[in-house]
Amino acid sequence: MTTAILFQWVKLKQDVPNSPVKKGDKGVVLDYLPPTKKQPESGYTLEIFKNGETLDVISVPISWATPLPEFWGDSPYRATEIQEKSLY
Repeated sequence: MTTAILFQWVKLKQDVPNSPVKKGDKGVVLDYLPPTKKQPESGYTLEIFKNGETLDVISVPISWATPLPEFWGDSPYRATEIQEKSLY
């Protein structure tokens, strides 16, 4: 299983219970969660985006996410450009 690294984009393989996050939604890895006695599979904390807005911040097992080749910041727009555009 391929694991993602911090700030890499991932795509969800399934709906997340008790959350608006659905299969196919995309997010950015914020943290890697090592396995525990209660949760034997490693996980990720993800910030999920929809239409350019944060939809939710969730934690899921790594098997629920497919790493994508893109990383946060690969967008053609930088944060300052987005802020400037939203002022007008």
